[in-house]
Amino acid sequence: MCPGECKDRMGDAFDRFGRVPIVRRTRVASSDDPAFRRRSRAPFWAAGGLVHDTRGAIVLVRRREAREEVGLELADPALTRIVHETITDGSRARHGYFAQFIARAQSTELRPGHEVIEARWFDGLPRDMAFRDDYLEDFKKVQAGASF
Repeated sequence: MCPGECKDRMGDAFDRFGRVPIVRRTRVASSDDPAFRRRSRAPFWAAGGLVHDTRGAIVLVRRREAREEVGLELADPALTRIVHETITDGSRARHGYFAQFIARAQSTELRPGHEVIEARWFDGLPRDMAFRDDYLEDFKKVQAGASF
């Protein structure tokens, strides 16, 4: 099932946003990692990204989608890369894909929803930010005023 489904999802993303790099990596995890909870062998898919304002500040949200969770309308979303990750505990492996985006917020007013633990604007990437290294390149482009 998955080879066709994965190919279709990537094809749809490339049709909509253009071709982007596919970054492959392997992560060693403990046997109780959440990636191993699903019984399905199909790869998982997720998406996330940097939302910035016109000054180059970014908003970080502890939970899901920007519009749904903090009331931000986004303009000019751009897919910057797809991370193909293999997670292994040494005896099992799970595969997943993470579509990484960047987008400009059309306003700066945050209206956190009930599932949001915290949402606020930052002038830089916090040192303890999850997956910080994945966003360094995109953040440098935002700071430089690049358009995507």
